[in-house]
Amino acid sequence: MPATLTLPSLAPLADLPCDEPELRYHRCPWCGSATGRAALLCPICGCPELVERVSAGTGTVHRVLTPRHRQFGFYETHCLVVMDEGFTVQASLDDALPGTVPEGTRVRLADPADQGHLPIFRACA
Repeated sequence: MPATLTLPSLAPLADLPCDEPELRYHRCPWCGSATGRAALLCPICGCPELVERVSAGTGTVHRVLTPRHRQFGFYETHCLVVMDEGFTVQASLDDALPGTVPEGTRVRLADPADQGHLPIFRACA
């Protein structure tokens, strides 16, 4: 008699918590370094056993990049954000005109509703 495979029941999408913005990264269990989510190996020691973690969502603007033209004549401010966990991510700054956000500004991950291919951050009050 063949064995029966039972799959766990999955919660409907409406029941999943999606109110909080979330940014994931990898932490190396050997050397403790943090890296972005696209890494397959630790860039410091080469460990293949990276552990996925959820970032607190706060960081500091390290460098503001050249403004890029957006649809309908609006500009989007892109920057490099050094997260509090130690990894760097390219991001977009919400509600920021080009040239108005100095390096060193503290930022927080914005609402996930507007997120595209880059995470969106807002300056902390």
